Amino acid sequence: MAKIVSSTKTYCRICEAACGLVVDFDDLGDAVRIRPDKDNPNSKGFACSKGTRFLETNRSGERLQYPMARQADGTLKRISWREAYKRMRTHIKPIVDSDGPHALGYYFGNPLAFNAGAAAASFGLLQSLGTRNVYAAGSQDCNNKFTGGYIVHGSPLIHPLPDFEHAELAILLGTNPAVSQSSFVHLDGGSTVFDRMKARGARIVVVDPRRSESAKRFGEHIAIRPGTDLFLLFAILNDMPERADGGVSEGLAELRHIARSYTAERAADITGVPADTIRALAKDIADKRTAMHMSVGVNQGPFGTLAYVALQAVLYASGNLDRDGGSLFHPLAVMAAKRAPHGGYGSLDKRSRIGGFPAVLDSLPGGILAEEIMRPGPERIRAMICIAGDPLRSIPGSAALAEAFKQLDYLVVIDTFKSRASEAAHLVLPATTWLERFDVATTTTFFQFAPRLQYAAPVLRPPGEAKDDGRILADISIALGKPIFGSNLAARAFGMALKTSGARLAAAAAFVKRFGVTLEAGSFKVPVPTAGSYIGKGPVTPGHKLRFWHPWLEGEIGRIEQWLAADVARRTRGGYTLICRRRRLGHNSWLRGATRSGDPERVAWLNGADYEALGLNGKGGEIDIVSVAGRLRIPAQVNDDVGVGTVVVPHGLHDADVNAIIPSGSVGGYLEPLSGQHVMTGIAVEIAAA
Repeated sequence: MAKIVSSTKTYCRICEAACGLVVDFDDLGDAVRIRPDKDNPNSKGFACSKGTRFLETNRSGERLQYPMARQADGTLKRISWREAYKRMRTHIKPIVDSDGPHALGYYFGNPLAFNAGAAAASFGLLQSLGTRNVYAAGSQDCNNKFTGGYIVHGSPLIHPLPDFEHAELAILLGTNPAVSQSSFVHLDGGSTVFDRMKARGARIVVVDPRRSESAKRFGEHIAIRPGTDLFLLFAILNDMPERADGGVSEGLAELRHIARSYTAERAADITGVPADTIRALAKDIADKRTAMHMSVGVNQGPFGTLAYVALQAVLYASGNLDRDGGSLFHPLAVMAAKRAPHGGYGSLDKRSRIGGFPAVLDSLPGGILAEEIMRPGPERIRAMICIAGDPLRSIPGSAALAEAFKQLDYLVVIDTFKSRASEAAHLVLPATTWLERFDVATTTTFFQFAPRLQYAAPVLRPPGEAKDDGRILADISIALGKPIFGSNLAARAFGMALKTSGARLAAAAAFVKRFGVTLEAGSFKVPVPTAGSYIGKGPVTPGHKLRFWHPWLEGEIGRIEQWLAADVARRTRGGYTLICRRRRLGHNSWLRGATRSGDPERVAWLNGADYEALGLNGKGGEIDIVSVAGRLRIPAQVNDDVGVGTVVVPHGLHDADVNAIIPSGSVGGYLEPLSGQHVMTGIAVEIAAA
């Protein structure tokens, strides 16, 4: 290994963990490795392989380095930034001028949530454009939580934060923190928080259709049928004690009334979890300081929003909400919610043209994007801007969306890597990665217990002519005649601020490094969640009451019974159930470039009995997985941690896209009506040896 002569601190911007990192440089000034920062007060020396292997990703041969435009022969040719903005003005502005703002669609991926400058510029651009047709990665993994946050707390910005550090019992549903940091939570020291829980004798229960890496490492496993977590939570709620709350909540009686239909015995039949196990778990929740957390595995089920409401009802009824060792609330989230009423949720003038779905945090469900492009009529999407994400690989029903993209008059892609979307684009603009820009961890602060707001200077120089996403959006707003913040001068000043802050900090860091001094990441002190500070004061609902029922939920009652009837029919006729899994070196569909020896990631998992029944002798036999949406061929591997009748496929693979076999569209029950959340787990499929 090269000789290390200097190091610079930064922090990861892949997820809410925001782990502290150290980048080591050799005597030639080249970055040679990334390692965890043992002195970081937020992550305490922990970092997962996604962040520590990001140099491989950053240097990927798929990096975009120069603006490129589609030529008449179909090839992409390098152009100048000036020419790129001129093409946007020439091709997109006339569409908006003639057909109105809704003729322009906008898609952003989850990296934008961890990019403070670009997030601000994106918000400003969308305000100035006035388009309703905004789509985001949230409808594939977390819109149910934003909706549930609005129902219970009056804002999609407020969420319960599990206090694992002081809990006697932790219950994890649909999450696998041993492999991938859970969303909507910041784990101090990453997954080592559960090692510390074990060391002090606390109990950890992992509820998952398979015996995951977390279940093996941290504690007990409760196997549950995919998509049925709601019924487990209902059965647990039935066993929670009644409580007099002094008027700080409403709707709990209505929710309990619905839950009573799902006794432990009935829930056992639906979920596969024995009734005695359910009752014992309910008793422990009521008796102990219990931290509960549900993540993407439940979010993507058929009733993610109601499950999120039910989970918080269980915490409240057991006395574990707003309590040390239970769940707390971040004061900054409450402050933001009070300053942004409704948080962009449910505006009546922001419902989709197709299906009438509500806007959640001002974005519509990605599952209708193909229809919004292809279905004729006023306000049909004719042009798209995609930033920090690849909808052709992130949104289910990818074949239909690929056909829809061919019908666009103009497609602009802003990204760090080549993607399926960039292959279809008329204009491709190269952006920086988080190692190449100045940043402040605004989003992640809402989910952490540590009293520090992190910031970091650029660590590496961008390749070629790549620019900060926020600066690109500011320049686009000027090109389209819709400047952010109301004027060309303000838009230019914002873009230049992003350019100069990063460039000056990088130059200063390079200069002082020659004298053995490093300009490093740092943090500001911020308030932290505290017990007893939220209930009766924090919610932004009428009367500051926790709200466990809402008129929106009425439609869920009939939908539950319809789903149960269909579920019985599915079980009767047999077949397989598809669920997805996270990968150690991948994150959603955007992170690529790092490689891992040993256990391959491009493989489906099957129980040994199913593997044998399919006639797959030996290792690595290929299977065809077929759904109503399409067919996927992928190598299969025996994994007896997977239940019989279940197949597990990684999400985000670039050469085996599971979204190709997940159904999509505004009809058919593929989108949750409340949030537009895509149902992406518990999919009925058939399997055959290839």
